[in-house]
Amino acid sequence: MLLMTGSKTVDLGSADSRLAQITRLFEANADAVFNVAYRIVWNRADAADVVQSTFIQVYLKMDQLEDQSKARSWLLQIAYRQALNVLRRRKDEPTDPADLPDRFTSHDATAEPVLRNDLRLTIQSAIDRLPQNLRLAVVLRDVEGLPMREVASVLDIGQSAAKMRVTRAREHLRAELSGLI
Repeated sequence: MLLMTGSKTVDLGSADSRLAQITRLFEANADAVFNVAYRIVWNRADAADVVQSTFIQVYLKMDQLEDQSKARSWLLQIAYRQALNVLRRRKDEPTDPADLPDRFTSHDATAEPVLRNDLRLTIQSAIDRLPQNLRLAVVLRDVEGLPMREVASVLDIGQSAAKMRVTRAREHLRAELSGLI
């Protein structure tokens, strides 16, 4: 099956097998794609749009994925670039994280879940205040659990630069949270 995209023709191969691959990727990685996108664009609707455009790009570029073991980092790299495209097109300034509503709410009246929720909000708020390049590196490494080489690949930087960003982010977080935790 062939698909015309502008001036380019893409061979989709077996549409059923391609759709099955995309479905598996989506089910395994949609939350991670949303998290990365949200941390860049700071808007849930835009992040959802990034998820959609990411999986459209994945569908069109599936033949470029040479190593299935690197599918997650390849996918997050596409999401990262799609989110940056949203920022480039946006006319307004990104929303200050302090102005965002709390993402986690607890409906349990017991003290332990409330304390865990407060701790989670405190950590999340500290992560949100990091500079974007540090925030993305630490989210990819420590929240999404990517190996350092994949963090570097997603951010399109060298592995030593990725390590430095993660280290700096952790130092910022440690300093900010030292009196609170």
